[in-house]
Amino acid sequence: MAFGRRRLLRRLGVWAALGLGFARAPSFSQSRVLQHLLPKSPVLRGAKVGGEDAPSVFLLAPPSEHLTKYLLEDPSEPFGAEWPERLFGEVEGRNEPDEADQAPGKWQKWDFHFSKREPFLLKADWHSVPRWGDRYEIFVPRKNAVAEVVKAPNRTMALLEAFRAVNEAVWQRMARGLRELLAEKPDDILRCRLLTLLIEHFEERGFFGAIEAQAGPPGHKEMHWHKDGATGLLHLGITLSGRRRLQLRAWGETSDEESWTQELWMAPGHIYLSSPFLFEHGITYSGEGSGKGPTLALMCRFGFLDEEKALWVNHLRSRDMLEVAQLFCQTLREAADAKELKMPSLAEVKRTEKRLAKER
Repeated sequence: MAFGRRRLLRRLGVWAALGLGFARAPSFSQSRVLQHLLPKSPVLRGAKVGGEDAPSVFLLAPPSEHLTKYLLEDPSEPFGAEWPERLFGEVEGRNEPDEADQAPGKWQKWDFHFSKREPFLLKADWHSVPRWGDRYEIFVPRKNAVAEVVKAPNRTMALLEAFRAVNEAVWQRMARGLRELLAEKPDDILRCRLLTLLIEHFEERGFFGAIEAQAGPPGHKEMHWHKDGATGLLHLGITLSGRRRLQLRAWGETSDEESWTQELWMAPGHIYLSSPFLFEHGITYSGEGSGKGPTLALMCRFGFLDEEKALWVNHLRSRDMLEVAQLFCQTLREAADAKELKMPSLAEVKRTEKRLAKER
């Protein structure tokens, strides 16, 4: 049974206004900690991996008006362009040459294009790893290929770098767990290939390294239900403007058959951490906007570098991948239960922005 918006917010302990404003500010001690979507059923099970219902967690951060405003007001104006008229049209499908999908005006600076699959959306691919420079080649799932992408706007880059830093102990435990799995069966070639790939990307700081920026639409639209590829083993979703509903087919320990679909509405400032590789999900864009135009969202995933390996792993759902899913789920659950996983403060993000500016 899907949860209504008020009921869901009550369960999370986050009281929101009836409109699309930000939730009331929680206490300082709770203002940055990520919490389980379903506190009584923190481990969710969804898609089959290795013949079993793969476990995952879905964690939510309390909305931050100040952090959202900070990202939107980036001096490089990644979101400051005038909205293309096409976003406001009744676009159901297009079969046009690639150049016709390029966004107009300032949107071009940040490589925004209209999506082939969802032509009512603008999408751009960025990276968030400082050492990768202004442009770098990474695997882009929607293109199913490695492609050159631009560095994310400075403030977005700073947020993700700060998020990695404040939760460094969590990522280190994940990497250590992967190495332990690798040591268990060092002669299993495919298992070693998978685990080595993930270990290398933790060492490269490529987790949350690939960003898909999405803009639009201002009206009601529904995206098809789907599962992400393995780039979504670790996924940070950030809503900057507008309003959208996320539904996921996953159930917890206390769920009954009628509550296999969970639902939550995301407004500006809402951030979640999860593994959409492990459950089916769908997005509905609401026509009830904030009065400032279409929806803006950032999807932050693994940034795989080698095309052959990325194509191999992106749809891998073997027993070895199940062990990886179990490791990630256990690590994130324990960190969330201990109130260890948190968002960086605005001050920490600003300090990171200054540090990165000096290093450029």
